[in-house]
Amino acid sequence: MDPNWSPADDPLDMFEGSGASLQVSTIAWTDVGHKRENNEDNFLLFDLYRRMTHVEKAEVTVEVERPGLLLAVADGMGGHQGGQVASQLCVENLPKEVLKKLDSEDGSSSSSVALTRAVEEINRLILAYGARNAELEGMGTTLVAALLSGTDVTIALVGDSRAYLLNRSNLKQLTTDQTVANYMAATQPGFQLDERTGEMLVQAVGAQSDVEVVVTTSALEPGDLLLLCSDGLYKVISQNDMLATLQRPGTLRTKAEALISRANLNGGPDNITVVLAEVRQVAGTG
Repeated sequence: MDPNWSPADDPLDMFEGSGASLQVSTIAWTDVGHKRENNEDNFLLFDLYRRMTHVEKAEVTVEVERPGLLLAVADGMGGHQGGQVASQLCVENLPKEVLKKLDSEDGSSSSSVALTRAVEEINRLILAYGARNAELEGMGTTLVAALLSGTDVTIALVGDSRAYLLNRSNLKQLTTDQTVANYMAATQPGFQLDERTGEMLVQAVGAQSDVEVVVTTSALEPGDLLLLCSDGLYKVISQNDMLATLQRPGTLRTKAEALISRANLNGGPDNITVVLAEVRQVAGTG
């Protein structure tokens, strides 16, 4: 991590505004929950075109211009303070690395390639940071990141934080948790695991030398609502309850707050982080 880097320090001329294709409202909310002392979750709301970070609990509507709007949730783990450091390093460095990867020599890097390579670079960064600091060795973080650009959203996943897309009345999970249970189900169907072992992660950013980033892309329509969250939400709230909460009338702020409150009412056993992005308008590029 370069502590002196600022998003405004390196404007990329190749990303000239070409007319907004999306108008999106966003909000992020994070809470320590009822059982943990520290909040090891971190989030990101970053406008790559304007080089601007949006803060927690502030609903913001933006015209999305290339290279796009970058959202992320990171859930850290490992050692005293290690998880908090890992997730913070992840979200702090993600915008810079995505911009660097998009600014390839020939200018042809796609969103999926840029996100993949950016996460791979952050994996090396966190691993090296832990190796230099004995008290942080072995730390890591999950990451679910979404890059909204054009009329699509590209999702990158490592770990078990999740992305959902609400389209009309259908809430679809866009990611598959990278857990031992899901790995065994795919490779050795019928193999029996206890619940605790099944929930263990197969990989995390910064926890091993190589990381396999799973990337998917979905088209966006007016009215679509994207939800990124840590497992502190979905492990205590059913998908049906999430759908009902997101479909209620009200602002994004009331919906985010309602999700956090519901998770805490159900025990709040873990840190809880929610990022919402609602597509207000889809326009042709000029």
